[in-house]
Amino acid sequence: MKSTDKIFGATAKLSLAALALSLSLFSCGGKNSQEPVEAIQIEKKNASHKWFALNKDGYAQVDAPQKAPAALKKPWTEALRVSCMGQSTEKSPLDISQGGAPRIYALTNRLGIIVMSQDAIKVFKDPQFFDERTADKLVFMNGSPIYSVYRNSYFNEKISAKQPFRPFLIQFTADSGVYFPILTYENLSLPQNSEVNDFCWDGKEWFCSIKNYTQTETNFSYLKFRPETALLSISPEKNLIAIQKSSEDEFRAVRRPKDFSAAPARVKNLLKGLPADFDFYAECKDAGGATARQFIHSKINDPNSIARAIVQISGTWIAALFEDGTLYLNGALYANKILNKSKNLALRLPKMPEDYKYTDFGISGATLFAAWEQTDFYETGRAGFLQVDLKPILYKDAE
Repeated sequence: MKSTDKIFGATAKLSLAALALSLSLFSCGGKNSQEPVEAIQIEKKNASHKWFALNKDGYAQVDAPQKAPAALKKPWTEALRVSCMGQSTEKSPLDISQGGAPRIYALTNRLGIIVMSQDAIKVFKDPQFFDERTADKLVFMNGSPIYSVYRNSYFNEKISAKQPFRPFLIQFTADSGVYFPILTYENLSLPQNSEVNDFCWDGKEWFCSIKNYTQTETNFSYLKFRPETALLSISPEKNLIAIQKSSEDEFRAVRRPKDFSAAPARVKNLLKGLPADFDFYAECKDAGGATARQFIHSKINDPNSIARAIVQISGTWIAALFEDGTLYLNGALYANKILNKSKNLALRLPKMPEDYKYTDFGISGATLFAAWEQTDFYETGRAGFLQVDLKPILYKDAE
């Protein structure tokens, strides 16, 4: 858990770094030819963005995050919020996207999945898997979005027994709008008093942390598995999982952020303009990929006390978004020309009040969607997303 001192400290550092970056971010032209890139401000006068707030039915447009209908603050595991967003590599059109640009999946806790494209937005609700459970950790397997559901026993004491089995991993099929469990607690031979509170999939092997609780104590155990058949073909009734015991040390080693020097070259190139003494943590997601890779640029080695960035890595572009709305971008957006002669660009999303932050994002075609929420320590109040048409901003001089 983060303390308020740590949060405010990280925010202050990020504001200073963002200011420095907007004035001194460098693009790589040649080895000795570097040009400062000034941050592009996205303000109301651009008429290029819209605010949306989440509600029990999906979402509604609002003038600004702070003007959205008031929402009762709840622990983040129980709140209506975008828990994570993922970039798809699929280009097949939905009824919401006739242009066929890659989709964005916004996993929305207590609601469902919101599929976003440059042409439209569509909500796929499912109370069966969302009403009583926390939905988190979106990954992709063979192009299909998969996420986990669990119950936080500290805040959520009861859960109905409507299902003949307890789901762990759920697959969502956008073309049909159907959710179905592909892995259950029964598949993993886990008892009723356990919850998989965290997992990591490296593209080959799955690592799970399991919280086991009774009325008197709580302890943790760990396991890893590699399916003996395609995970998407496993049914809840059949156990085709080769399970091995793991350890806390092994799980921590898998989940521990690596030093930023080990980050992919594209990530390091995108953020090279940040001050050398600026502490930040980068969560890097590959489009259509496995669990995000984590890197830390700090001597503190504590992701909770420093600035945080989400990095989305697509085939033709890469972008990083910090919580204050500072966005760095390089490459060519889908079906568009290369930006700024392949040099880095800096953008500043609209500023929000002090107790609001940007949490995740995705880009479909030339349209950016960024999740936002109102936070107070571990609780979340209002939440929603910002939609920005980047074409008139980034390609205004294009022929």
